[in-house]
Amino acid sequence: MVELIVYLIRGFQSVLIPLCFLMAWLILVVTVGTIYNAIASTIHQAKEMHKIPCTGCQFFTNDLRLKCPVQPKIALTEDAIGCRDYWEKKR
Repeated sequence: MVELIVYLIRGFQSVLIPLCFLMAWLILVVTVGTIYNAIASTIHQAKEMHKIPCTGCQFFTNDLRLKCPVQPKIALTEDAIGCRDYWEKKR
């Protein structure tokens, strides 16, 4: 029985080595691609969040309970981008 297994392994060895080599590279490429997509998505989300104008608005209170008395539901969210009630703070 052992001789049969050794014989089969030696017979498939010429196929298994390239197959395992390709599988290792495939796993590596998929992993790198997944990491790249995660980083690109994070950068895109960060850029989108930096477009929120609330902190520069004169109505922004910086209070945890009521961040904006004019538009409290959209304050500090992506919906606040392009807010009609935005007034720049006077310096």
